[in-house]
Amino acid sequence: MTNPTLVEDVPSAAEFIELRRIMGSPEVSQEAANKTVTGALFTVCLREEARLLGIARVVGDGVLYFYISDVIVSPELRGRGYGVLLMEAVLSYLRRAAHPGAMIVVVPLKGRETFYEHFGFKRCPDGRFGVGMYLPALL
Repeated sequence: MTNPTLVEDVPSAAEFIELRRIMGSPEVSQEAANKTVTGALFTVCLREEARLLGIARVVGDGVLYFYISDVIVSPELRGRGYGVLLMEAVLSYLRRAAHPGAMIVVVPLKGRETFYEHFGFKRCPDGRFGVGMYLPALL
């Protein structure tokens, strides 16, 4: 493996599906993958030549509400600082796009909270926010 690079672009639905498969995430349809990758406000990909090895996305309204999603690095590259590079690109975008006082959130997988704390994220509850909640899939 040479040196993967960061590129601001949108992966194909097939690439997104394959990266999720490698990570053990639930399968999504081609249609769902296409809608989610094209619907993001910001996407940065980690690529080696044409191969997708990582991704970070931001979704929301682009002004006041931002949700960091899909910070994913292929298992073969874990522990080599590529997640940090993806997050630095995300934070650079947020500094340009977010209005003062904007809500910027991430809901990390259990055990990944410390990674985001290195970038200044705080755990809920912290006095301002409750514990956070989610709505299970409506299937």
